[in-house]
Amino acid sequence: MAGLTAARRIADAGHVVSVLDKGRRAGGRMATKQLPGGRLADYGAQFFTARREAFSVVVARWVEVGAVRQWCRGFARDDGHPRYVAADGMGQLAARMTVGLDVRQSVHVDAVRQVAGRWAVSWPATARAPAGLLEADVVVLTPPAPQSAALVAGQATIPQLAYAPTISLLVALGDSPSVPSPGGVQLQDDPTWSWIGDNMAKGVSRLPAVTLHTSSEVATARWEQDDDGLTVDLLRAASPWLGRAEILGTRLQRWRYATPVQPHPTTCVVRAKGGLVFAGDGYGGPRVEGAFLSGRAAAEAVLNRSD
Repeated sequence: MAGLTAARRIADAGHVVSVLDKGRRAGGRMATKQLPGGRLADYGAQFFTARREAFSVVVARWVEVGAVRQWCRGFARDDGHPRYVAADGMGQLAARMTVGLDVRQSVHVDAVRQVAGRWAVSWPATARAPAGLLEADVVVLTPPAPQSAALVAGQATIPQLAYAPTISLLVALGDSPSVPSPGGVQLQDDPTWSWIGDNMAKGVSRLPAVTLHTSSEVATARWEQDDDGLTVDLLRAASPWLGRAEILGTRLQRWRYATPVQPHPTTCVVRAKGGLVFAGDGYGGPRVEGAFLSGRAAAEAVLNRSD
């Protein structure tokens, strides 16, 4: 969200922008996975709220064109804040944001270096993309802060931010799960889970599919466990939420930098006289809205830059 927001704003102002993304699809934690039988499951961000006017205006536009819809106004109780979900999953909202942008996928940037007054962004060859080098006047970095810091080592320093991990378990089911209305449960004291989401109740999937997020403590303790053993253990812990439905398939996703523990007090950080700008939910706050606000601030820092 932060990177695509910044890219869109800078491009709309008339500048040439390239988006480099290490994934096969843009969006980062705005991610949706296809499971057996065409089931869909969001496995990163599950929903978002809009509490600031700047984001509310954008969300209203998305609602108007059918990109997002209101899901509910809370889970255990109605707190008055609409929870929005993307019509076909968070990944599709990210895809909409890329339309018209130069987005290059499967690009694993390994260094950002200043060369003759400009910035050289380099990446090695992968199975899906050749090696490359891109020169730019300004580079906006929106990975988690530890990853961004590694990319600019020797060129700039940025605040050290800590993140809490999570592990997502996606389960394709033959029947509806035992997740109460409206289809989402946020947990604080559960020994395993922090979130349970029914993707069919959200309107993302036409067939039953559940997303479960572990607590950060469980993710930290079980991070190195092999996928097969971890899946067995997590399915056992998930059984009260899955009911008697047949399990048709599962997927695991590890998010090492799922949630910033204590976001930086500024919405973006500028270095190298404006040549490097750092953004993301580690600066804007641990929500989709926070990432948006950080991306917008990063774009303004670029557009207001004076050489």
